[in-house]
Amino acid sequence: MQKLRNSQTLLALGAVLITSAVCSAATASDAEPADKHWSEWDTVKVAAAQVSIHTGTEGDEIVDYIDRAGEDDVQLLVLGEYILGKFPSDNPLESEVVKRASDAAKRNHIYVMVGGWEEFEPGALDALIPEGYANTVLIFGRDGEIVGRYSKTHGAVGGVSKYCWPPGAKDAEWVMKEGDTFPTFQLDFARVGIMICYDGFFPECATSLSLNGAEIVCWLNGRAGPIEDFIVKADIFRNYCAMVTCNLSPGSGTMIGTWPATILAHITEPGNHYIEADIDLKTLREYRANSRTLHQRKPQIYGAITESHKPWEAYIPYGHVEAPVPELPVNKNN
Repeated sequence: MQKLRNSQTLLALGAVLITSAVCSAATASDAEPADKHWSEWDTVKVAAAQVSIHTGTEGDEIVDYIDRAGEDDVQLLVLGEYILGKFPSDNPLESEVVKRASDAAKRNHIYVMVGGWEEFEPGALDALIPEGYANTVLIFGRDGEIVGRYSKTHGAVGGVSKYCWPPGAKDAEWVMKEGDTFPTFQLDFARVGIMICYDGFFPECATSLSLNGAEIVCWLNGRAGPIEDFIVKADIFRNYCAMVTCNLSPGSGTMIGTWPATILAHITEPGNHYIEADIDLKTLREYRANSRTLHQRKPQIYGAITESHKPWEAYIPYGHVEAPVPELPVNKNN
């Protein structure tokens, strides 16, 4: 990789690349005026924690890990999918767990990213009201305010047949409201993007986030198996980004990595665990500014990616059978 001749050229090229990529992306409000411009952060310490689920102690564990991250001078803590539980969309802080997470983020003056069920009307999740709720990650700013949200774009439905279809009639992610954009969020040290669990199995997600300016992609999971390190390494390498992945305690694979495919910290066992690592932002930005592949992309010939296809139709002899997809009931309140 060709080195830049001086730091001024590096800063200018990096700013042009990231600014042009994020012109239409959502921006998180900075919690407080930053001590320095994002481009002046050479390194940043981030952390991730595997937390229990369905124990009734999630709130305590969230707060404990936020406090630990604060003591360690961490700037961003990433926690898993689901663990906030249900919270109202119009005022998430009405949830006790959300409020405790907010207070802990403010007390420790750090960013916190954690997932839960966003309800657009009371009781929507339990009643499986179509599009009445979403699988959403909240970003808490340094002042405890919610400075960003992302809703899962690919519901993890199916599993009744041999491979995937049809989805179950009572599958929560079949009737939830899915996200339809890949926003990125400007924190005071870097621009970040989010994927939730099944999103990460679609390479277009991480690529879209990187092209929208994300320097750090956070992949929050809530599954019993391990997060796949080969997916993480591929996403990091192809998209010139760092990644923070997080699972819940029944699973594993919580990790922190950076370009080209370097895993800096990795939890390989189930259970409650915590990791942290320093991400070299200066070097990452140099790579992003000078990437051959980012400079030489040809979007005009990638049309097949945005078109609908049915490649399985070529494999009828292999046993694929089209199963009827249940109709979604209509939510008359929308």
